[in-house]
Amino acid sequence: MTIRQAVPKDLPALIALYDEIIDLFQSQTGTTAWRKGVYPTEADFQKAIQGGALYVGELDGSLAAGMIVSQGTDKTYGDPPWQVDAPDEETAVIHTLGISPGLTGQGLALEMLEGAADLARERGWRSLRLDVLESNRPALRLYERAGFTYIATKKIWYESTGLANFLLYEYVV
Repeated sequence: MTIRQAVPKDLPALIALYDEIIDLFQSQTGTTAWRKGVYPTEADFQKAIQGGALYVGELDGSLAAGMIVSQGTDKTYGDPPWQVDAPDEETAVIHTLGISPGLTGQGLALEMLEGAADLARERGWRSLRLDVLESNRPALRLYERAGFTYIATKKIWYESTGLANFLLYEYVV
């Protein structure tokens, strides 16, 4: 898989990819952590493209995965006991990691996370952070397999989930 920064022409395929991911996730879990038109939205992806924070994975010429990697730590996390005490310019957060439903089980999510770690090294970031809904067991297993360390559980309000428990993870680069 080739991982690269997204460009505006990727947007239609990206929206279609995330619509498939949302449909599958909702049918398998019954939860609406991601909802069409609520999160992630086309506007979220446009903003991330403009900010140079949206990355896609291509496999055999087709869009297979996506993620946002934004510099700085999300303020909604508060002040948990991170492993790395670093200013925002030395940290980044991974959002909306998604893999095409037809390609799950092939290690592509791990490749995307490795790509995020490579990006962090290139940019001089000292850690990657993320939050994951505590009920999202497949994602929890993925992040732990990828070397992320559980930091804390935090109640966070997002428009798509309402107030819910999220587990905070960190990867030391």
